Amino acid sequence: MYKRLSDLQPELHNIRHVKNVRGKSIGWDFEQLPYTVKEGCTTYIGAAPASGKTEIWFEFLINLSCLHDWKHVIFSPETGSAAEVYSELCHKYIGKPYTIGEFSMSQGEQITAEMFVNDHFIVVDPIDEDLTLENFYKLVDEIEKTHEITINTTTIDPWNELTEEYIQSDLGREDKYLSRILGMARKNARKTKRHNCIINHVRDQAPITQNGQTFYPMPTARDFAGGQVWFRKGLTVLIPWRPPAGLVDSNGNVYEENEVHLKVAKSKPKGVSKNGIYKMYLDVSKYQYYMRDNLGNKVYANRKDLAEIKPISNQFPTKLKFENVPELMSTSEKIRIANENNLPF
Repeated sequence: MYKRLSDLQPELHNIRHVKNVRGKSIGWDFEQLPYTVKEGCTTYIGAAPASGKTEIWFEFLINLSCLHDWKHVIFSPETGSAAEVYSELCHKYIGKPYTIGEFSMSQGEQITAEMFVNDHFIVVDPIDEDLTLENFYKLVDEIEKTHEITINTTTIDPWNELTEEYIQSDLGREDKYLSRILGMARKNARKTKRHNCIINHVRDQAPITQNGQTFYPMPTARDFAGGQVWFRKGLTVLIPWRPPAGLVDSNGNVYEENEVHLKVAKSKPKGVSKNGIYKMYLDVSKYQYYMRDNLGNKVYANRKDLAEIKPISNQFPTKLKFENVPELMSTSEKIRIANENNLPF
């Protein structure tokens, strides 16, 4: 329950020499987007609906897998069924729609995406079963044991999809319940050395009307549904906000349709991130975010392993052995066929 300074010499040495202070990179230079994901910590994300909070976080998870081979467990019923969540992740990974169409990914890219996502993501899909925070973390433990893997992050999106489980000491008060349960999320992260992310909505805000356009202002951390206990208990707090397209900011710049402002509202432990507001833009065709450098050039996240993937022809050789194979194949069947035909993936 307690530790003396003499017990912590290795950790103190790292702090003194500024080692391992930051977490894992999410693909952008720290100077451009100073946010990292540190093991044993938490990130709480809050925003109004359609602000891009899930989109941004899924992008960060993909990048963490590309750069650091991290594995994730996701509970995101608002995104859709487990299959729909997986298809969204495939879209983000390849940068082309999963659904067959004019600009969709090729069959070779589909195999590449499915193999990558299958290796790095597990989606929790309880259907109609109640899921509490405690049971969710127990399930993640079971996943690790069953599949003999290490899970690096967990995602709950959104918070209100979990079943509330009040105990006597909560006195029926939401603030006391949240204080206890968010403390559980932080303790679990520290104990398991995972990074636990929880995505939340914000409370009703008063709209602003400017030049005939009505919009909601950027929320504060204290606007999270449930109150400022989120701000108190959170280590890192992120708030994405979509500004009203067409209006002008204080510097005379016109807000763009695909513009998102990511606010780092709280940053702990010291050094993992830097408080501030950072502009991001969603490339709608690729389903991926980019930033802009001082010259206005687009800067996408650096996914090192993608540069090492062999080029995949858009003309996937389906006639080789796919002639009599139905469109709906399992991932294992696709991998087997690809291996038999020496197909790149």
